[in-house]
Amino acid sequence: MREYALHRANSLGEFGVVSFARRLLRNWKAKRRIVALVDFDDYMLRDIGFTRDEVQWAAGLPLTVNADVALEERAFRRRRNGGSL
Repeated sequence: MREYALHRANSLGEFGVVSFARRLLRNWKAKRRIVALVDFDDYMLRDIGFTRDEVQWAAGLPLTVNADVALEERAFRRRRNGGSL
């Protein structure tokens, strides 16, 4: 899992020198994609592997956090733990 996290950070450009404004712009775009998921019905969310609570949680994250990555990690932990966080 540690290698996955390091690879993910490296591919997102968070490993090394990255401007703060560029990171905020990327996080803002990610948050827009997450907010669009709020309009999906529960069946569609379940089909793509998320719950409504997870999507609402990710939509409420600050711009300093990449909502796409946070939502993906939270859903992965839920599935790995058999449905519970």
